[in-house]
Amino acid sequence: MDMTKLRGVLAALMLGVLLSFTAPAAAVAAPAPVPTSTVVPLAEQAQPGPVIDPADNARANAQKTKSKIVVGVIAAVLLGIVLWGRSIRRKKRKKSADQAKGK
Repeated sequence: MDMTKLRGVLAALMLGVLLSFTAPAAAVAAPAPVPTSTVVPLAEQAQPGPVIDPADNARANAQKTKSKIVVGVIAAVLLGIVLWGRSIRRKKRKKSADQAKGK
């Protein structure tokens, strides 16, 4: 494998890893502004929302990170299999072409 192909493969792998760890755009977007005409005074508001346990949140984040790593490793393995298969095909094609020419 020559250096240009190796650089291309490494660049693709790095891009895949970086994209797998990025946050979705919807989670990063700023919240929509609240119209001033529908603002309810604090005393009239209903009950507060649910309380999220920090341990549950940390566990969910750990599971999400683990699944992203697993998907990234699987993608890298599949990419390796594809590139390996292409190199084998190229060698066989070159060998059969050389035999057809009588070399």
